[in-house]
This record gives sequence, C-alpha cells and structure tokens, in this order.
Amino acid sequence: MGRLRSAFRLFLAAAKAGNADARAVVGQFYDEGVGTSASKDAALYWYRLAYRAGSALAANNLGVIWRERGEVKRALMWFLRALELGDEDANLEIAKLYLDMKSHPEKAVLYLRNACKAKFITEGSKEEARNLLEVTKKGGFSSRSGVRGTSRTL
Repeated sequence: MGRLRSAFRLFLAAAKAGNADARAVVGQFYDEGVGTSASKDAALYWYRLAYRAGSALAANNLGVIWRERGEVKRALMWFLRALELGDEDANLEIAKLYLDMKSHPEKAVLYLRNACKAKFITEGSKEEARNLLEVTKKGGFSSRSGVRGTSRTL
C-alpha cells in the first residue's frame, strides 16, 4: 500500500502541475480508491480536467460514473464525447445505454455495428458488441442480462 500512496502523490503533483495524462490517472486513483480513499466526486473533478486537455479515456470514465449514478443522459453525453475524441470502444457503451432505455433499439444496433467495424477498439469490446448484436437480432436482450462496462485505464 505504501508504494501506491507514493505513486498517488507523484501523479497528484504532476496533475496539479498541469499534466493531462496524470490528471486522468489521478481520476482513476480516486475512482478505484487506489493509493487514496475512493471518491467519485474527486474522480469526476480530475477526469473533467483531463477531458478538457483532450483525454478520450477521461470522457469514457466520466460516462461510466454518471451511468453508475443513474444519470443516463449525462452518461450518454460523455460517451458521445469520448467517441468524438477517437475512443471507438464508446460505441459499445452508447449501444448499451440505448438497449437499457429500450426507446431506440435501432440506435443501439447502429452503435453495435459501428463497434464491430471499428479498427481501434479492444477485442473484448468488439466481442461483446458482436454478442449483443446477435442477441438483439434475436429479440432476446434484457437490460438486466446485459454486461455493464467499467472504467478503463491508461
């Protein structure tokens, strides 16, 4: 634990000095309670600063926190911002939100297809998108059976 606290302090110093990547990492430390006490509010603060410097990862993780808090519209806004910044994994997160809302299944299918075609996406996200697309085609998706995304790390 001592090394994690030291790492947190070093990243915090770099974040306070304006390093965008360090700001995203400090957000993750607070988000997950690594090397410091967990604080979603502190994570939101540091993720926002990192986003303002162009971090797609921070935008994604903001979306995750807002989704966890039940703020679907805010989560969608952040996942769309992550996508705009080049985070193609956000296609999957957006699709899952639309599947949960059940109001626009055609939008969910569009984003799932985008995830399946994406070049810069994790294999896990691509596989999950394929599986959800298959389930959606069969009409068997239930938001309670869907898999929730988690914050990603650098």
